[in-house]
Amino acid sequence: MSWDPRRLHDRAPLPRAVAVAALVAFMAVTFFVAWHHEAWRDEADPWLRARDGDFRTLVLRGAYTGYPILWHILLVPLAKSGLPYFSQSVLHLAIAAAAVALLLWRLPLAWPTRLLAAFSYFFAYEYAVIARASAPAIALAFAAAAMHRQRAARPFAYAAVLALLFNVSAQGFIVAGALAALFVLELRPRGGRALGAAAIMAAAAALSALQVRTPPDPSRIGRLHPFDFGAFVSSIADAFFPTLPPWPAFLAGVVLIGLLALALQRSRAALLVFWLPFAVLTLLYGYVWYGGVRHAGFVLVLALLAIAVGEPEGAERRYAAAAALLLNLALAISCVVAARFWIVDTNEAFSGAEEMGEFIRGHGLERFDVAAHSAQQAEAVLPYLPGKRFWYAGIGEEGSYMEWDAAYERGLDVWYPVAELRARQHFAGRPWLLLFNVEMPDPAAHGFRLLYTNRRPIFAKKDERFWLYAPLR
Repeated sequence: MSWDPRRLHDRAPLPRAVAVAALVAFMAVTFFVAWHHEAWRDEADPWLRARDGDFRTLVLRGAYTGYPILWHILLVPLAKSGLPYFSQSVLHLAIAAAAVALLLWRLPLAWPTRLLAAFSYFFAYEYAVIARASAPAIALAFAAAAMHRQRAARPFAYAAVLALLFNVSAQGFIVAGALAALFVLELRPRGGRALGAAAIMAAAAALSALQVRTPPDPSRIGRLHPFDFGAFVSSIADAFFPTLPPWPAFLAGVVLIGLLALALQRSRAALLVFWLPFAVLTLLYGYVWYGGVRHAGFVLVLALLAIAVGEPEGAERRYAAAAALLLNLALAISCVVAARFWIVDTNEAFSGAEEMGEFIRGHGLERFDVAAHSAQQAEAVLPYLPGKRFWYAGIGEEGSYMEWDAAYERGLDVWYPVAELRARQHFAGRPWLLLFNVEMPDPAAHGFRLLYTNRRPIFAKKDERFWLYAPLR
């Protein structure tokens, strides 16, 4: 079947050879880049929580992380068994590959859209190379979209997918909520199996809500603030044109969203699946927290889901052609952005954490106590030091993962000279080392000598450049 540029949908599968070749190429490229990728603190924290945390940490204090437990559960067997940190990347890449396989084989999108999306920035870099809970959320969302037209025949399987999606991330919860609402509103006839499936979805949503309810002493992240219009602009601009100048990208993104809405205007399913989560994400990003380009990709995911669940015969063809062309243009640009990040992440460091961890381990320095500040950045080094913990000078406690509570927040506000003084007092009479993520002016005058600082250029998390000092006396 040839591709009709006036269509957003295409239910005919890709030729098997094309789909297999695309998936193999995706896996080869992302594995190669991930092998050279230096993980940062957002990747380190779940691993450390799975490695060093107990039941209370993983379940009862999960609300402080803002994430339900599913991603941490997947990491526990790897981290507890002593596997290397890279095993997290292997697991994440396998989940990302499953998401792309669903995209290529099962989602009713036009052929060019499937292929371009597979190698676009979000699916081939941000949600593949960088190991976070996003890949499981997208794989489950695509699985739900692939099952959309069989949900009446397989309600419990569909409910199981949504139950997992509710419990992987905030964005996953929002998407699952929209799909569950659509299930309840549109499924006919309403029988016992449908009600049972709806009950499973409701129970999963309640379980997730209990896990991420606002704790009594949260950090500043997670608290309401005045609406951030810049976050709203960025969430649309970066969704379709990541890293491009924000205002032109925002206007093009608005046009694309408008064309999709017009093309799918007769499909209640498509409109609900896009607009309900989009409205909630806008409130979340604007009033609570927008973490940058990595969060914007879920707006693109919503657009693809809306096309997948929409009825193609109800699309307005005069808008569908323009929407398809603009969407594919955006994805083509995104592929170029992805290729640029593949190259730079291979040649330069994403974070300085791995290099510092290798120096400490390679010189046998992990046998010393280490005072670290600032804790948020310093924890990124610990996954490269199996079994090691730091004494976090700002918090005044030994640990690895972040607690994300008010005490943690106060620790980040401690000045570096104060952290140095606290460490001297804490380790008085014992050998110890000092790890900072800022350079100490004139270390000798402070009674230290520099042991090591990062040599490789860091292109992304420049606040994760580290300086390791030893006291002179």
